[in-house]
Amino acid sequence: MEREDDEMIELTVLGSHSPYAPANGACSGYLVEIDGFNIMMDCGNGTFSRLQKHIDFAKLNIVILTHLHPDHYSDIYCLRQAIGSAIKSGQREEPLFVYLPDAPTSIADEIRSWQDVFYTVSLEEALATEQDFNLFQLSFFKTKHSVPSYGVKISHNGQNMLVYTSDTGWYSELADHCRGAKLLLVEASLRDYELQDLGDVHLTAAQAGRLGHMAQVENMILTHFFPNHNLFQLQREAEQTFEGKVNLAKMGSKFQIEP
Repeated sequence: MEREDDEMIELTVLGSHSPYAPANGACSGYLVEIDGFNIMMDCGNGTFSRLQKHIDFAKLNIVILTHLHPDHYSDIYCLRQAIGSAIKSGQREEPLFVYLPDAPTSIADEIRSWQDVFYTVSLEEALATEQDFNLFQLSFFKTKHSVPSYGVKISHNGQNMLVYTSDTGWYSELADHCRGAKLLLVEASLRDYELQDLGDVHLTAAQAGRLGHMAQVENMILTHFFPNHNLFQLQREAEQTFEGKVNLAKMGSKFQIEP
């Protein structure tokens, strides 16, 4: 199926909080729609119910678990039940493709054991080659976190359309992975004064802005918010180091990316 010039990639924020969600909120989860192809990037607490406000879950094509912390994967248990029911009822014919890390092994092995509902793909193995889906290309990169964690790149004709950092501290190659993205979905968990406590495994808002500047991205969305943080302070800090548009990942917000 060929993609028309006027078709867009659409990103919907299903949830953006960590390590727990506030009232009426959800943890990390994002829906990417590309001409009827549906990708769910992370499925933290509360995101599966939010997904169903936007698409029929039985029409999911891929789920990517960037790392196995509960705020990024815990609704995989809901998905297991839902996809299993859809297959039994005839709403869906095939198991769902799930990309996930190899560790922590106890969690990864449990998810891989659900072979009646999931085809699982190791992110460690997927690092080696770009996955070509005709409509788009999918690739991954390692991030700096307390468990194995991977960023996601969605490209089209060699152009980085969408880059999602997932959880990461600052490291020298990060800007290279995000280079030239039309939209950067970047964690901005911390204020600068918190860097000493958690900066090895998370980014500050100012670092997120600096990343966008160094990588020469067009626009960015800040995400992965602690519930007690003032989001507009995070936005202002990122704006001090990035010249483009800085958006906040508000639940239900949609962002279109033109090819």
